[in-house]
Formats: sequence, C-alpha cells, structure tokens
Amino acid sequence: PNPPPVFRYRYVVMDDNNKHNAIAEGGSRAGRLLNLGGNPSAYPEEIEIRDSWRHGQGSIFSTKAFSEVVFHDPARETVKQQIVAKADKDSIIVRLCVESSRVDRGHSMGVIGSSAGLGQWEDGKVTVMRGDNYPLWEVDVVVPKDQFPLEYRYVIVDPSKKTQAVEQGDDCRRVHLPDISQSQASADAVRCVVQNDDLDVGKFPLYKTQWRGAGVALPVFGLRSEQGMGVGEFLDLKSIADWCERSKLKVLQLLPVTDTTTHWDERDSYPYSSISVFALHPMYLRIQAIKDIPADIKAEAEKEAKRLNDPKYYNDVQWDEDLQTELHRPVHYPEVINVKRRLMWSIYNAIGPQVLESEEFKAFFERSERWLRPYGVFCWLRDFFGTANHEEWGALGTGKVNLEKLRELSAPGSDLFKGISFYWVMQYWLHLQLKETSDYCAAKGVVLKGDLPIGIDHDSVDAWFEPHLFNMNKKTGAPPDDYAQDGQNWGFPTYNWSEMRKDGFGWWRARLGAMSEYFHAYRIDHILGFFRIWEMPATATGGLLGKFSPSLPITKEELDREGIDDIDRLCEPYVKRHLMERLFGHDWKMIADKWFDSWGGDTYRFKPGCWSEVYIRDIVAKEGSPIGYKQPKEILQGMNTLINNVVLLRDDDEPHNKFYPRIEMWKTTSFDELHGNAKHKLRAMYEAFFWEKQDQYWADQAMQKLPPLLDASSMLVCGEDLGMIPACVAGVLDKLAIMGLRIQRMPPPSVNGKFGACDQYPYMSVCTPSCHDMSTVAGWWEEDRDRRQEFWQHMFCRDGEAPHKCTTEIATMITEQHLWAPSCFAIFPIQDLLSMDDEFANPNPKGEQINHPPNPQHYWRWRCKTSCEDLARRQDFSDRIKQMVQNCGRDGGY
Repeated sequence: PNPPPVFRYRYVVMDDNNKHNAIAEGGSRAGRLLNLGGNPSAYPEEIEIRDSWRHGQGSIFSTKAFSEVVFHDPARETVKQQIVAKADKDSIIVRLCVESSRVDRGHSMGVIGSSAGLGQWEDGKVTVMRGDNYPLWEVDVVVPKDQFPLEYRYVIVDPSKKTQAVEQGDDCRRVHLPDISQSQASADAVRCVVQNDDLDVGKFPLYKTQWRGAGVALPVFGLRSEQGMGVGEFLDLKSIADWCERSKLKVLQLLPVTDTTTHWDERDSYPYSSISVFALHPMYLRIQAIKDIPADIKAEAEKEAKRLNDPKYYNDVQWDEDLQTELHRPVHYPEVINVKRRLMWSIYNAIGPQVLESEEFKAFFERSERWLRPYGVFCWLRDFFGTANHEEWGALGTGKVNLEKLRELSAPGSDLFKGISFYWVMQYWLHLQLKETSDYCAAKGVVLKGDLPIGIDHDSVDAWFEPHLFNMNKKTGAPPDDYAQDGQNWGFPTYNWSEMRKDGFGWWRARLGAMSEYFHAYRIDHILGFFRIWEMPATATGGLLGKFSPSLPITKEELDREGIDDIDRLCEPYVKRHLMERLFGHDWKMIADKWFDSWGGDTYRFKPGCWSEVYIRDIVAKEGSPIGYKQPKEILQGMNTLINNVVLLRDDDEPHNKFYPRIEMWKTTSFDELHGNAKHKLRAMYEAFFWEKQDQYWADQAMQKLPPLLDASSMLVCGEDLGMIPACVAGVLDKLAIMGLRIQRMPPPSVNGKFGACDQYPYMSVCTPSCHDMSTVAGWWEEDRDRRQEFWQHMFCRDGEAPHKCTTEIATMITEQHLWAPSCFAIFPIQDLLSMDDEFANPNPKGEQINHPPNPQHYWRWRCKTSCEDLARRQDFSDRIKQMVQNCGRDGGY
C-alpha cells in the first residue's frame, strides 16, 4: 500500500536510565514533515530518507512568532504543485527539503546546482522551491544516474527570481547515488531520495547577518484612548500594532492579562496575582464593541467612557505613596472595574441567553470547559461569600468540590446557573476581542508577546479546585536584591512538581495551549523558579526566611565535622535584651512581656505561636502599637528583625538532620555575635551551598520541567533570568533555545562593573534598558547622581559633569546602544521610547515607574501620558524610530 501523503516525526535523545526527559532536536516543535502526496502511478518503489540532526538555536525561527507572523506570507499557501516527479530506471528522483522560516514576505527559497534540472550552475538559472508547507521548502529533481553526485546550493530569491542570498563556503552540498546493494527492490526500480537538509550547519552559511528585531513593552491597562473606559483595553492594541508597523517594531510585549479579581477594588491591580491562569481580565473588555449590545446600554457605556476619560475626572492630586510622586491621570481601578461589571450584567441580562445558545459560544465552551466551568463556579462563590479565600467556604471550600459536584452546581437547571454563566459569557466576549487583536497584530507582522507569571494567587480557582498541584502551606518570592533588601514575598503557593509530573504536566500544557490562542511568543516570569524557587513558610510576610526549593541541604554530619554543634542557637531567633533596647528604646520591656518568655539572663524566646510575621502583623493591625508613641510600622520592623535573626533554617521533614543557610546570614546579629572561627566556617559553607553544591542538581531540575512545557506550544519562549543566577542557567537556556534577558542596570554576576555592555550581549537574548519593576531610563538618570555620572563617563565616554535632566538626546543615545546590541530582540518600555521626544516625554519621569517591588501591595495604576491617537498623529515620530531601527540593522534582510 502507498504511504500516507503527509506525516510528522521527530528525533530525540533518550536517557536509557530514565533519569532525564528526552532531548528533542531543534526545528519546528511540531516535528519534521514528510510530504509524499501525488499521483500513485508515479510513486517510486523505494524511498530513502536522509536526515541530519537539527540544532537548537535554529528552532527559534520555527516558532509561530516567525513562521506565522514575521515571515508569514499568505501567498505561499496558494501555490499547490504536484509532487513526486516521474523517473525511469536510468534516473533517480531527488527531493531536496529544507526547513527555513527566515524568508521575507514575497521571497522564496530556491536551488542552483550541477544537474540539468538545476541549471548546471548557469548564472541566472534558479529552481524555485515549493513553500505551500512553509516553513518546509521542497523541490523534486529528476537526476540521471550518470549526473551523480548531485551538487547544489540553496538560495533565496525575490519575486523576479533575482538572488538575494546564496549559500557560501569552500564546498557545496552533495547527494550521492543510492547504494542499492541492500535494497529489496529490483535493480530497475524507480527510486527516490528525500534529502532533508539543515540550514544551521555552519559549513554552508546562507545568511550574512543574524536576524535582529525591535519591539515595545507596555501594560494594557496603561494605554489611553478616546474609546477606552478609563483604562487600556484589548482593542486599543490594534492602534498600537499600526504604530509598530509604521515604526518597524516587530514585537508588542504585554504584562499579564489574566483575571486578578478577588476584591473588586485596587487590591486586585497586581497583574501577576492571577485568580485563574486561563481567564482574561474583565477590565480589558471594550463594552461598546460587544456584538449585539442594545443601543441604550451602548449609549450609557459611551457616556461612562467619556466621563472616565475626562481630563478633569480627578479633583485632587493623585499621589503614589511608594514612589513618593504625583501620577498623571492614573487608572481609578475600583471605579473602572465596577462600572464595567454593572454594564456587563446589563448586557448579559439583555442578550445572555442568546449568546449561550449560539454555536460560536458552544464551540468556545467545549474548547475551554476544563478551566471555564470551575472559573464560573469560583467567581459565583467568591461573590456569594464576599471573599475569594476559599478556605472560608465551608463544604464548598478548598479541594472539596469534585467534577461531579461542579457540574451539578453549574447545570442549566441550577439556581446558581445565571450567576455562573455570566462569567462564562464574559470570558467569551473577552476571548473574541483578544483573538481579533491577535489576528490583527499577525496580519501587520507584529508579534504579540504575553507574560507567563511564575505563580498563582492563593485565593484562585486553580488552588481551590486542584489544590493537590500546589504546596498550599508555602509562599513564593525572591531573595534580597538591590530593589528589595528584605527579599520579596509574593504570597503565591509553590508548585507540587512531583504531582504535576504524574500526568505529564497536563495543567501546564493546558495553560500554554490557552495562551497560544492569542500570543505568538511569551516571557517566562522568573524562569529561575523552574530551577529552584524561593520558598517561605506561610507564617512569613517578607522574604528573609526563604530557602531555595528544591536544594541539597547542609547535613548534621557536615556541621559536626566543622565543630558547629549549638544547632538550637543557630536555628532559633537570637533575642537579647540589648537588641530589644536598640530596636524599641527604653520601653522594650513592654514588647518583651507581650511576645517573649525569659530564657535566663538577658536571653529571650518567642512565646508559642508568636514566632510569625503574619501573627505579629495581624495583632498589630487589630490592637495597634504596644508602645503608644511608636508607629505600628516601627513595631513591625523591629519585630521582623528579631523574627528573622537566625543563621540556619530547619528542613520541614528532617528538622534535626538537614539545614539551610539563611540568606545573607552575615547581616544578622545572631551571626555577628558568634566567635570568629564559627563565622568563618559558616560563611564557607554558605558560599559552597549557593554557588557550588547545587549547580548540577538545579540544572537537572530545570531539564525535567522545561522541555515538556516548551513542547506544549509553538510560541517563541523568552525567560526573565534576573536576580541570584546559578551558573547552570546559561547552559540550560542555550540548550533549550530560550532567550535570556539583559537589562543594562542589572548586569549578570559574570560582568565586572555596574552596567552591562550592550555590544557584548549574546545573540540569544532580549535586551532592554528598563522594565516595569524599576524606574524608567529618565527616572533612573535623575534619581541617582553618582551612577548617572559613572554611566556618563564609562558608557558614553564623556568628560565633565553629566546633565541632571535626561534630555531627549540622552534617551536617544541609550536607545541606540540597545538597538546596536547583538541581541536577537531589543524591546523597549514605551515610556523609554517616548522620552526621546519633547512632546511625549513626561516632565515627571519618577511618575513613569509602574511597580515598586518592595511593596507586594503596590497599587498598579500607571497610565501613559500619550494617547493612542497622539501616537497615530505623529508620523514624524514613527519615521524617526523606523530610521533608527533600520540604521541599526533590525528590519530584516539577509
């Protein structure tokens, strides 16, 4: 029987000991495509397939970001040619196949070569390859046996068949005559050789340059437009895509857009605190654009949009307490979300039943039921109980609702059905608008890049319905850095990886599959968490009592060998009278009597249950400061200093045998008051623990988790790899073709100096001058005189005093530094691009910062001073960015 016309396959390297996941070759994650369609009468009796291993880095061009957006050409799909050419006993069919996404729109791959069918190397003779299975290019050549070996090179041609790129090298590719000595077919049989080539082999370089692109990063909520209802909306991204197209920006990168609604107020403004990793945020829905919206509700929505967009909406100064600055007409989150909720309910009451009965909605529900049904029930219960904390929901609380109960609660005949199905319909409307936006971006050649948060909210549908997938008694965050000296505690439960692995990471595969409906690329937030995550106990509010999980502990035997035996002294909070006097003054005894027991002499220990930042915080919030003249904040700071005053942390399962060093232990009084020899030995163990002992172990952890996730979609993957970076990270990211992140002000540990050198960045990276967690370029320039001066002298090579203000010229110079970088992508926060223009630059750059990491309750409400309409109006600004992008070689070409 004839083989199937088309099938896919892929080569992998297996671990015979089953200790590691299989490592797949590069190229498309969908695998290789073998196309054997055609006239059955022309089929050869024998087909020999010749493959070579596809290397990892090339796989970035096989992702949908490139194959479906940047290089996508609809015209290729319209060319359908018959394959399987006719040959006789004196000739061989040679099918040359090469997978290449990097072919500009309107261009094609082609072949030149030694046989008559390939033009015999004659100038101007090019055999154009078929691209209807793009990114696979194919051509059949009938080669007489006496013309073997067939010599050839691949080329790229424009529509007029003019060559734009030719493979170079001292040699050329060859196909040798098949060896038929082991063949089962007759000597006169018609034979075919399928030669699958790899363009990434350095022996035959086709491209003279590495492809590089540029892009812009922004939060959807920060957009400002005439139609937006006091906040940016999904459909606003269409005008940004137009601006990107004009400016030659290839990427539009977003902050997370998933639902964060737990309180219906400003506490929900943190976009990384998802109540569902699937559901979209209702804030981003354009009410007026909902299909079949009644005219009166549409008129009301337009009126509300006008009110919330009014420059005089605020009657007073909008002050950011964390940033200590005024904000320019920011998002009024509670008003926006509650106005939209009221209007959505009005529309649902009017047309909801018709939507539920539509074939389009039913198809959406069928695709999304795994997450959509529990999401609707969760939202109804949250509203009913007045809290998203599902631990307070009694018989319907955490893990107590199975699939059968879920279907019973959400059945059409249920009393809850209307309230539950409202949230289903709301998600359907959001889906339609984001999908419309995504398709629009792709048509414009703009990659829509999403953000994959590392955690989920404790009060989320995922933790409520599938709590076995998470460690609900733990919190995740990040160790201390320059931007958060006490570390970060995000409050998210950590992942139960061993449980997730049981079904092949089904939760993750579903999550990424849902993302890929809208996004062509995504950024893995805190990718270091896939190597090890910073994990705190549930009693912590800060990040100092965290440890990396998983990690190889320091054992009791190791401590014994070093003569360190007073384990309780190192693991219990070190509380002395002189410390309390220093922290609380002459009324320290009021603190001691309230929360401590005397332990002899000047030593104290916490009373049972009091060694907890959460407990102390809640008591102070309820009762106020125990010392009347001291502010509660001052009391909490002092108590947290004592709670964190430990040198070692005990293991949960083996508390007497396994231990972990407290991060930055040398900053504690407990460490400082040890004798010198003990300090020396503990410091050596600390360094070995963080920088030597774990490296291969953490690499193995990442290689177990990341490959199955990458195979869950064809999106381009980038990783945010900032912070305390293990040495193994670079090798793992390179092996998996994941781009890392480079921020000039946060150079990796391998770099000497305070700034990264843009011209030394690796190709497999995304470079950017700033991000949402820090001040903008202009804000940083004006806030730190010493670092500004150092940058001026060492990075700009300028003499004299650096200007105090970040002028448009300075902003432009920093932008160009990044555009010239070798990084595959240079992506700029929109604030940094706008700071290059006198009209668009914010005179108060301090107010352009989006987040303040030390405060996990920060109110995210920044809005762009410049509207979408203003951007569209300024063609000269678009042209200027376009010229910069092109001058720096980030606009295609070979």
